[in-house]
Amino acid sequence: MKRRTGRARLFRALGALGTTMALWSVAIAPAATANANPAGPPTTTHHVQPTYRPGNITKCPAGTTTFINTSNLTPGNQSKSYSNGPTSFTATVDATGTYLSFTTNSPGFTVYVKGTAAYDTYDYTGTPGHPNHPSDTGLHAPLARSGKPAKISHYLVCGQPASPVVPQGSCEASGSLSAYVNGSNVTAYVPKGAWSSTATGIDVVNVEGSSITNTQIPTGTDVINSIATNSVTGQSVATANNNHVYILKGTGLDPSVSPNPLTDSGTGVISFSGGSATSTGVSIDAVHNKALIGLSIAGQAGFQFLNLATNTFEAPFTTQDPGGQISEDPLIDPVRNLVLSPSEDNNYEIVNVSNSTSPQFFEHPVTIAGELDSAAEDCSTGIILSPAEFSDPSQVEIADISTAVFTPGSPGSWTAPEQVQTLTGSSLSAGASAASVAQGTHTGVITGEFGGDGLTAVALPTTSGTGAIPAIGNWVTCATGGGFSMGLDPHTLIAYQSPNGGHAIALMVNDGATQMVAVDLTKMLDGTTVPATGNVCTGGTLPATAETFIALP
Repeated sequence: MKRRTGRARLFRALGALGTTMALWSVAIAPAATANANPAGPPTTTHHVQPTYRPGNITKCPAGTTTFINTSNLTPGNQSKSYSNGPTSFTATVDATGTYLSFTTNSPGFTVYVKGTAAYDTYDYTGTPGHPNHPSDTGLHAPLARSGKPAKISHYLVCGQPASPVVPQGSCEASGSLSAYVNGSNVTAYVPKGAWSSTATGIDVVNVEGSSITNTQIPTGTDVINSIATNSVTGQSVATANNNHVYILKGTGLDPSVSPNPLTDSGTGVISFSGGSATSTGVSIDAVHNKALIGLSIAGQAGFQFLNLATNTFEAPFTTQDPGGQISEDPLIDPVRNLVLSPSEDNNYEIVNVSNSTSPQFFEHPVTIAGELDSAAEDCSTGIILSPAEFSDPSQVEIADISTAVFTPGSPGSWTAPEQVQTLTGSSLSAGASAASVAQGTHTGVITGEFGGDGLTAVALPTTSGTGAIPAIGNWVTCATGGGFSMGLDPHTLIAYQSPNGGHAIALMVNDGATQMVAVDLTKMLDGTTVPATGNVCTGGTLPATAETFIALP
């Protein structure tokens, strides 16, 4: 009887245990299923669907560059940054050690996030089905038994370095004219108008080659002040003094865009020493196929991005410059995702637009003779220039932002190796006002405005990132002659690398846009072609072998 009772009790106990085990099995089923493939679909926090991989990963795959690898660090979920030449990647892990966010300018990369006995793979390789994103948040390791992401044990970022050479048309400030480089042909788009002008229309002319018949594009009553061209797509963007934005293709309006012109968010006007407008200028980011427009936002200076893939505008945002100003000629650096805006109150604002809908502002005062008037940059090195209007001889702020330190705040601030350099012998109309760099050549140009025919060619540092203070190594100032007189604001200057020989070429347009002169900056800096004494052309004016005059329609 006791045995029978014992057996009965055992059976009852096993039965109860079986029920308990079954209930426990049901309770953990979702987590077990989740652990089988817990990556899940994209969410509002991260843009791509991760892929679940069992096991471990401790090194980047062959053919990729290791940006970050925390597998040998303690803890492995710490925030880390990578910077090499023009390529940067900043990874931030939240306070719980669970979620990772990043900003980068790499054209393609993969993030591996390890936790528990597996890892999640996030592909941003820029290939079909895996779009590149310059920033993202909420990346995590596979789910734990709780059904929530496990704490990050370590992570890897493996990618492709950013190119040091951007497409022609990028890294150019929002001056007046643009240069479209297409194969061996170069075409210039030249506004007839300016901030202080009432002339309408846009000239389209051959500079190198003969791909078009020189013509003029009518713009009704709209006064066009600035044009920028994406040489990858062949589209050009033109801003009017009001809030109209024209999209051009070839020798006319782009027929694929409707309506054309578009209308940006500009209202009211903002003023500079050279005039006033609602939309003040445009620069191109050919890497991300965007245009950056300077504009008035109800009378406050700011910016707005135009997505050229969809012809839609992002939300505008105002500057945090202490004086409420933006540069006469700001630019967008598509390698570092930065807006450069040195303004006439001698504050140099840099805006991080890795997440262009949530920009971060960094301010930097500059002590210089005159007023900072425009931005220029060699995007392959991160060497930036800003000439000082009314300075004589010319003064130029030069800095190496490849090693800049950005201190967050409201707004933040930035520091970098820098100096204000005086260019002996450079005496320009209204002082050093406009600047441009022919991307790919390490050669730039500085001009005056509102008259005069002088220009200064400058040789920029070919390397950066060492912590050394950058300096212009060689410069020479010459006059063009030929009755040329420099145009109005925004500055009538652009530089590009010639597809026919690789020289750095500057294009300048006169007041009224009836005459253009193309100057070979490479020859200007070659003493055997253009002899110079004390950084000034020995002959005063450029020889015919170094310049070409072009009549505008």
